[in-house]
Amino acid sequence: MRHNGQSRAEKTGYQTLSEGWLADLPARIGPAEFSALGAMIAVRCPSDLDPLMHQAGGLWEPGSRRWLIERRRLGPPIRNLRRVTDPLFRRVGLLLDV
Repeated sequence: MRHNGQSRAEKTGYQTLSEGWLADLPARIGPAEFSALGAMIAVRCPSDLDPLMHQAGGLWEPGSRRWLIERRRLGPPIRNLRRVTDPLFRRVGLLLDV
């Protein structure tokens, strides 16, 4: 869907995933970076977020130093990352998701 010449993904900085599973994936939330990798989502993040990724059923890929998480299990880590991200930055209008 386009409004004023921009898609929703372009305006919000989100990547749109397709292939039967239509959802929005943020490119970044705080220190964590997300990218689609086939049927999985690749997450690069600092080691202090390892318990959160492991709790979501993530598989550590040591060669590329990233976590692989199934798309269906990505909701809780995204919510937790947004909750943990410093609310003062959001209050003054600085987006850490970009």
